[in-house]
Formats: sequence, structure tokens, C-alpha cells
Amino acid sequence: MLYLFAQSILSGIVRFATDPMVQGTTAGAPEFGLDRMDGAVLLSGTSNDSLITYLLSASLLLLGISAYLLVITFRRNRRMNHILHQRHTLIDKQKTDLELAFREMISLKDKAESANKARSGFLANISHELRTPLNGMIGLISLLKKTGLNDKQQEYVNDTELMARNMLTLVNDILDYSKFESGSLVLQQINFNLLQELTEVLQIFRKKTSEKNIQFISRQDTDLPHYVKGDPVRLMQILNNLLQNAVKFTDKGSIRVHISLVSEEGDRFRLRFSVTDTGCGISESEQKRIWDVFEMGDESYTRSFGGAGLGLAVSSKLASLMNGEMGMSSAEGSGSSFWFTVELLKGTEPDLLNSKICQKILVVEDNLINQKVSKATLQNLGYEVDLAENGKIAVDKFSKTQYDIVLMDIQMPVMDGIQATREIRKIEKDQKSRKRTHIVALTANSMLDDKKKCEEAGVDSYLSKPFNLEKFPVLLSQISQNGHY
Repeated sequence: MLYLFAQSILSGIVRFATDPMVQGTTAGAPEFGLDRMDGAVLLSGTSNDSLITYLLSASLLLLGISAYLLVITFRRNRRMNHILHQRHTLIDKQKTDLELAFREMISLKDKAESANKARSGFLANISHELRTPLNGMIGLISLLKKTGLNDKQQEYVNDTELMARNMLTLVNDILDYSKFESGSLVLQQINFNLLQELTEVLQIFRKKTSEKNIQFISRQDTDLPHYVKGDPVRLMQILNNLLQNAVKFTDKGSIRVHISLVSEEGDRFRLRFSVTDTGCGISESEQKRIWDVFEMGDESYTRSFGGAGLGLAVSSKLASLMNGEMGMSSAEGSGSSFWFTVELLKGTEPDLLNSKICQKILVVEDNLINQKVSKATLQNLGYEVDLAENGKIAVDKFSKTQYDIVLMDIQMPVMDGIQATREIRKIEKDQKSRKRTHIVALTANSMLDDKKKCEEAGVDSYLSKPFNLEKFPVLLSQISQNGHY
């Protein structure tokens, strides 16, 4: 601004000196004139020296102001360069920090994926190691019940079966909870007899309540579908959890079970299950906590009755996976009522005559007890059974014999079930005249990745352990009708 002001003063002086109005003479005024010589303008008159002095002063002022402005500009530029240098330094530091943070994030991601993979492998092994002996135990109990037992022996067998099923429910709760956290739980979709499944579970608890002198009342509406499609193991797991709690917390009175059809839309049924007891009840302040993992309401319940605090949390999540929900009502000292709803698909009544089409079965199982149980159960049903203790032996037997169906365990030594299935499919491809054999994967680890691997290998159907082989004819009829289940 100062520079522009000085420049405007100098310009005004020049315009004043060259103005024609001031080049003449007037009375009582000094004379100014301009003489032209060789195109140059020369000042003349009595005020020539004063004008030159004025011009020089203005020029010096202009030079001083320009110098001052140059100094200010230099200082400002130096300060701006310093600020820019600081900002560049800060940006470089932030860039370095971001690169380090990104590398650390990638490292943590890799570690998390590695830990998740290790955890999945651990769960698979634990599932196999726990469910495989339980499968054998329940199978042996089922075979033992068909022998000639006296009343006392029958009572012991019933108690053993109840304990085994309770153990299986606890194992399922623990493993399912872990799978919920990783999002890898897979529900089965198989055709099953709903009324038969209910009868088996209710019969066990009816015997248990009679030992405690508790009245057990069950009611099933007459419009319930007989055959539905869904996951019978998980469905009965929910009901078993509610019945266990009812028996555990009820010392007198009654336990009532009611199963009803809520709605039917197209090929879908919505069912409601309720379990009502006259036990100790739950206070209002504790009712919200019982749905949390490892919570059992009042801590005195854990000391008095035991329990892991997983049943309700897992059951609620299972009901949600089946497009249902779970709820309860209770008053302390007056008992409780728990209920849940699920959605199941319409099933088909099997044609058991078609199950006779299958005669020769190859059972691939490395556990000796499960081999014994599988062979005895299937032979009692009238089937011819061959055994293979690992996938390599199974492939060798399959190459020499035509089987109607293969029950393939997945986790085995030497050669696992997935690799054995691939080898069997290669044999079928090479021997074009050979018909395709239906392969059923029997696994203790019902996880999404395992199901995908089985399907990619050429497995036709997928069942989770423990599976009751006495229901095998129903599944065979389903295979003959639909090709899978």
C-alpha cells in the first residue's frame, strides 16, 4: 500500500509539470515553461529547481518504501518457508507413522487369520474327539436296550442314556457357542419324523421326573405335521435344554410341555414349544441376565444346582437361526415358563419300500466302537455291511466291489474322508459302466467350511454326529425319492 501511495504522488507531480495550463505566465505568478529540444522535454521557469528537488525526494521515498517492502517480503517468505518445512516434516512423519501402522495392521490381520484358522482346527479336533465316543456310547446303549434286561438293568440303562444325552447336549452347547462367535455354524436340512423325535426326548424326561415324584404332562396338538424338514439335532437340543432346567429347578409339583402349530404358509410351518414348571422361579431383576453367556441368574443357583450357564444363550441363538425366537415368564417362588418358536419346511412321508433298494453298504469309520455299533445296527435292519477303518482301505474295497451307499467318516488317519471321496469319484469316472454311488459324509464337526469341502469333493449328503442309524431306512427312502436329503 505504501508503495502504491508513493508511486501515485510521483505520477501526480509529472502530470502537474507537463500540464499546458501551467506552461504560460500569469500576473503575479511565477512563470513555468517547457522547451522542446530534440524530442526531450526540458523544464524551464523560476520553479525548476524546486520541482527537481521535489521529484528527487519522492523518488527517494519510493526507493525507501520499496526497500522496506522487499525486507518485509523477504522475512515473510523466510517465515513461510520455515512453516512449509515444518509442515513437510510433519507430513513426512505422519506418512511414516501411517506406513508403520498399516504394516502393523497387516501383521495383526495375518496373526488374527492364523489364530482363527488354528482355532477352527482345534474346534474340529475337539468336536471329533468328543462327539465320536459319545456317538458310540449312545449307539451301544440303544443296542443294549434291545437285549433281554430285567427291570433293574433297564433302569440303569435308562439312567446311563439320560447322562449320555445330557453330556451330548453340553458338548453341543459349548461347540455351537464357539461356532456362533466365528459365524461358521451350519444347520442341517433333512427330512425327519417330528413326532418320533419328540417321543424319544419326552420319554427320557418322563422317566427322570417320575424318580423325583414330579408330574410330567405333555400335549401335542393334533394338527402338528408328522414329517418336516430341518435340523432335528439342534431342535431337540433346544427342547432338551429347557427340560433339563425344568427338572433341575423343580422339586415338587409338575412340568408341562406343549407343542403347537402357530401357522402354515405354503411349505413352511411355524411351531411353538413351551415348557412350564412349578419350580423356584426367577426374580424380575435376574430375568434379563439369564440370556447372557455363563449366567445362571442368582449365584446360589450355580452352587445348589450346578450348570455351565450356556444352555439358554445357545438355545436362543439356535431358535433365531431357525427363523424363530425365545421368551419366558416367571415369578420368584412360583415357577417359570419358557417358550420358543421355529420355522420348519414341509417334509414328505418316506416310502420305506424304496429303502430296500439299498442292500450293500460300506461304512468307513476309524473308531472301533462306532464300527461295531454301525455294523450291528445296520445288520439288524437287514442290510449287508462292509467296514473300512480309513479312507485308503475304503478306496481299495470300492474299486473291487459295487456298493449301493457309502457312509464316510471325514476325519480319519492315513486318508481322510474328503480325499477318499475324490478317489472314489475318479474310479467311477474311469469305469464308465459303473453307476454313481451315493456318498453320505458323517462328521462330528458341522462347520460351513467342512460342508463346502465335502460338496467340492463329490459328497452327496451331509450328516452330523451323533446320528441314530436306526432311522437309516427313512433317510434311504428320502434319497431314492429326491436324490439327496
